Amino acid sequence: MEKEFSTREKVLNILKQNPNAFVSGQEIADTLFLTRAGIWKAIKSLRESGFTIESVTNKGYRLVCDYDGINMDFIKKSLPENLPLKYYSYEEVTSTNDIAREHANEKSDILIAADSQTNGRGRKGRIFFSPKDTGLYFSLLIHPEIPFSKATYITCIAAESLVLSIQDSLGIETSIKWVNDIFLKEKKIAGILTETFGSLEEEFPEYVVVGVGINIYPFGEELPSDIKKRAGFLIKKTDNTDNLKNLLCINFIKHFYAFLSEIDRKTFLDGYRRHSNLIGRYVRIHNDKKPSKKEYALVTGIDDECRLLVTYDDKKTAALTGKEVSVVKY
Repeated sequence: MEKEFSTREKVLNILKQNPNAFVSGQEIADTLFLTRAGIWKAIKSLRESGFTIESVTNKGYRLVCDYDGINMDFIKKSLPENLPLKYYSYEEVTSTNDIAREHANEKSDILIAADSQTNGRGRKGRIFFSPKDTGLYFSLLIHPEIPFSKATYITCIAAESLVLSIQDSLGIETSIKWVNDIFLKEKKIAGILTETFGSLEEEFPEYVVVGVGINIYPFGEELPSDIKKRAGFLIKKTDNTDNLKNLLCINFIKHFYAFLSEIDRKTFLDGYRRHSNLIGRYVRIHNDKKPSKKEYALVTGIDDECRLLVTYDDKKTAALTGKEVSVVKY
């Protein structure tokens, strides 16, 4: 059965057939046998959905096809009104986590998003390469009333939320490498850095910053060779990327706050386990104090405290937390 296109879809198709060129409203109206008022209504609806459409008197309308920037107005309109969020976007920052901390004195939660970072970082102070026009980088500053001991849950919540956001936005299945990396096949395409702040003398953290970096498009030749071997990307720039950065951000936030509101029930955990790419695989367990020490184990699961369950070659078992592991073949 042939699909019946809506008026806004028909208008969008005409604009897409004339990339970055102006098409008069009268020409669109004549082509679709519609009134000028009907065309304006469709243009308004497309703009509200995140499409960037310019209008110039005596020229008409132009779809800015290559635009995939961050539109905080669209993000705000697409999220529930009861979310306690303030919104900030930048073309370039040192790191979104750093900027989020600068807003720590504000009482509301904060969303910071940027097109690039000059000093993006991951766990253990590693660099997270964040060039312009290739990815999305954002941080949430939140005020969760949970004990310090449960901070690991927030990282897992973020990882599961990101996997679901990518699925919702692109239909692409990704996986989680415990505890905070997102993979597409065997390549890392996203990472999460959770930083907790406050006095350990208090029961709850003062605030938590959750940073997310996503490699959406292929890197250029400037990518360092050591990163190039491990890093992947979600899609090619020639694919349909209409409003993608905004959709990834919106879907992530929806899932994240839903899971956070049910953190005691751990509704994120079944999905986090299901999306794990380590269960059933052999890993090397890295020792920060003794980097040359080699310990190998079979990953058997993830427990209710988000710890990685392993069985060593000598059959001893352990529940790991705060460790780093890598998949090995031997």
